[in-house]
Amino acid sequence: MNNLFPKVGNSKTLSQEVQIKIEQAIRDRKLLPGDKLPTEKELCEMFQVSRTALREALQMLSARGLINIRKGSGIYVASFTRERAIKPMSLFLELNLNEKLIRDVMELRKIVEPSIAALAAMNRKEEDLSEMIKTISNLKACSEKDAEKEATIDANFHMALAKASGNPLAPMILEPVYSLMPKIRSLVYEKVPGAKEKAVQYHELLFEKIVNHDSEGAREIMRNHLSIADQDNENLIHVIK
Repeated sequence: MNNLFPKVGNSKTLSQEVQIKIEQAIRDRKLLPGDKLPTEKELCEMFQVSRTALREALQMLSARGLINIRKGSGIYVASFTRERAIKPMSLFLELNLNEKLIRDVMELRKIVEPSIAALAAMNRKEEDLSEMIKTISNLKACSEKDAEKEATIDANFHMALAKASGNPLAPMILEPVYSLMPKIRSLVYEKVPGAKEKAVQYHELLFEKIVNHDSEGAREIMRNHLSIADQDNENLIHVIK
């Protein structure tokens, strides 16, 4: 481990350089999840920096979820979980929510989700069908006075579809997008007449195609569903302007 990290220079602050070099070692898989880093004293000697600079770097790496600092045990490379990947994107989308982003999100959904629906029809399992029918029933039963809950159930249906696709990256990539749906769709349900009824209708049509392994039918129904949802969004934008 003595040659793992060379001495750092002065082009950036010392703590930033230390952070970058440790992160690069993790990216290059010189350090793997669960690996224990050298002690603070050893790291200070390798980088030839003060303990203060080193600790600043370690805190930045810890905040980003790249290392775990265990008091009395040491510094370990963390496992980079899907939650740590999803949360920053969800936050980015939420903080930048505006008319343009609403349109960008819908454009992305129209590109991706028809193929997701087709894959779900091919690969769905019984537990996927159970989850879908549960969301349909919940959406029907939900009070129209609780638009945010309705929108959350709507998002849950689409997440169930993504999971049913059989591609583990599909729900991971789409979850930040679906995390916006309660904010957007709750306004749609509240302001656009008939939006909930149309959603239920298309969810039931999609469910039927997926039950019957009808990939192309599911793809076409999803295209139509998102086209109507897109129009609902435009109507919402017009209403709230």
